[in-house]
Amino acid sequence: MSSSSCTGAARFPPLTPSSDNLDAAQIVQYNYLANITKAVYKNSIVTEEADGSLQGPFNMLLYTPTVAQPWVNLQLAVAGLLVPSEAECAVLGVLSITKSKYGIYAHKILAEKAGLTASQVAAMLAGDCPASVTPRQEAVYGVAVKLAQTRGPLDMPLFKAAEAVLGQAGILGAIQQSAAFMYASMMLNAGDVCLPSGVEVDEKM
Repeated sequence: MSSSSCTGAARFPPLTPSSDNLDAAQIVQYNYLANITKAVYKNSIVTEEADGSLQGPFNMLLYTPTVAQPWVNLQLAVAGLLVPSEAECAVLGVLSITKSKYGIYAHKILAEKAGLTASQVAAMLAGDCPASVTPRQEAVYGVAVKLAQTRGPLDMPLFKAAEAVLGQAGILGAIQQSAAFMYASMMLNAGDVCLPSGVEVDEKM
């Protein structure tokens, strides 16, 4: 699945300093987002193209500049509730349902960086939790998948089973991470956000 198959640039055209299409509030947030993504991701994923266009959800955030910093702060705060490998299990669980293209691209890389193997990541994106993950990772993934699927209350047996493994703080972390990335996935899918230039993802994921 290549970036040419998306319509993101038509829905929310890139806002960049070089295009001179940013207003004063957007310029402030552009600089903030360009800097914070470099600091957080350290070039492990593409968050900015050579022309200065922000990738992933970040260009869309420029269209609502008052939301940009609170959105990033939420994502960073939630990510600290679980260890990185567990947080990525929640993200992969959500992605197994939402299938957002940029999310799959980015979190295949970030999940492996957090310690999951390529085969574990592929299985989770396909909707299967491999037996090789830890009990905590399995519980987090299960909560995330169920929350992404469910239109109603999370069933009590699953809640209690996850709580028995994760404790109250752990299940809250799983819920918060799932909800935060569901927000990101909804943005990515609503904007049909393109992949960075030259990047492809497996359409079967």
